[in-house]
Amino acid sequence: MGWSELRLLPSEYNDAVKQIDQKLLELIVERKTLAGGKRFSPPKELIRQWAETYEIPVPQINWLLHRLNEGDAPVFSDGPGELLNVISIMKKTTVDGFEYVLTHSMQHENGSMVHLDIRQIRQDARVHVRPHLHLEITGAEPYNVHRHGSHGGGGQAHLNFFVTPRLPEDVSELVFSLIPFAMPMDTAPKEVILDKEVRFGDE
Repeated sequence: MGWSELRLLPSEYNDAVKQIDQKLLELIVERKTLAGGKRFSPPKELIRQWAETYEIPVPQINWLLHRLNEGDAPVFSDGPGELLNVISIMKKTTVDGFEYVLTHSMQHENGSMVHLDIRQIRQDARVHVRPHLHLEITGAEPYNVHRHGSHGGGGQAHLNFFVTPRLPEDVSELVFSLIPFAMPMDTAPKEVILDKEVRFGDE
């Protein structure tokens, strides 16, 4: 079957949803115009109020606002670019039994790759960490931050964040923080338990 023969997947749609979609698009354009290329983010207390009023988790509200703010961020088709040098950050904090360490930044041609390590202080084999977090950097100029991969297992996780523009060599004047952050309608992977006896060679 050729590409021209592909069909759209069937989906529900009606006039009521169409009107909402059109209004959303109008509001996005209006917000972008009012922002004028600047980042506009409400205070944390207001986000918590919205979360309670509209019954939307704080991480999902943060995700949406981040997506609206990043529209003018530069996009590099060739990725981070050449590695120039590595700078130490080594900012550490502990919250609710987990240690968070911003270890270092790999300074690339097109931006900085900031590395975050998370580990459970008292290891518990029953725990599997799913960090719904995003890095925020506050300094003399605005920074755009994008999640750039993660891995881990058990009570540990490692996250990478790509930051533009590139961080200065001296990061002592920058403020780093982690905020709740999760894609709306994100679902956990389905767990399949394999617990049947398996024999090889017995057909």
